[in-house]
Amino acid sequence: MTDRRYHLDYLEAVRSQRHVCFAEQLRAANRTINKLYTEHLGDADIGIAQLSLLIRLYYFGEVTMSRLARNLETDRTTLARNVQLLERSGHVAVVEGEDRRKRLVRLTDKGFDSLKIAIPRWQEAQRVLHERLGGEQWGDLFKGLRLLASLDPGESRDRDD
Repeated sequence: MTDRRYHLDYLEAVRSQRHVCFAEQLRAANRTINKLYTEHLGDADIGIAQLSLLIRLYYFGEVTMSRLARNLETDRTTLARNVQLLERSGHVAVVEGEDRRKRLVRLTDKGFDSLKIAIPRWQEAQRVLHERLGGEQWGDLFKGLRLLASLDPGESRDRDD
């Protein structure tokens, strides 16, 4: 059997560059950040994604799934899965609104107790990350991430090439 060597001009041109793919670097950064928060949250009974959702429920009180999804900048399907997990664990309750078609999500006592435990640990993770990055880099990254989150993926196809 003969080894076949493939060739693509573009890949040969970028062979010496250490980091080529923006998406790959963003995923690597996300893994590192998730690990940092997970380590700080320790034995808290919620992770960083659940913490973000519970924080929003603390602010809103009761909220529709649609509004919560918009606020978390996620789709309803993903949110529904996360809410279902938190409902099963007793951290949130899902109730009917005034209009029976609307479902409202709210924080439970267990969810509030989890927030009380997790928030100081989350704050420490934030402090450590801020310290490691430095104030200017912290701000620049936040600004850049907000810009990325606001991009319309469909726009790239609208360009004239």
